[in-house]
Amino acid sequence: MKYNKLTFPYKGESHDFVHEGSYKVVREDLEEGVLGEADNDGTIKIDKSVKPGSKKEKEIIVHEETHMNEMEAEDEDGNKLLAYDDDSVTDNIAGKTYKRKNGKLIDNDTGKEYEEGDPKLPHESRAFAASNKIKNA
Repeated sequence: MKYNKLTFPYKGESHDFVHEGSYKVVREDLEEGVLGEADNDGTIKIDKSVKPGSKKEKEIIVHEETHMNEMEAEDEDGNKLLAYDDDSVTDNIAGKTYKRKNGKLIDNDTGKEYEEGDPKLPHESRAFAASNKIKNA
């Protein structure tokens, strides 16, 4: 997927629309402690507490865009590189599947529990690597 130049904020939209490209960014009240979410419908949600146009907002968008790119891309067998639903997360790059339960991801192979968004999860590690380029710039 091509890189989308981010424009903050997009003027004239009544629904807090921030950017349009192959995805869109909207502002919502997210769960406590959650600053961003990538949805299967091509929407990146940013918590309303994040200052529009801030470096933090750009970090969040790059992080979530990494997830979106992986959710759109397929391997040679036609499997999404990253797939999720309400019950599970499948990371075909790392060859891992996690069950979702009470805000945690449980590794199907080891039974180890992780908080959603834990940077030790392979898909989160890749997204943090991307967003840290903005953070550390």
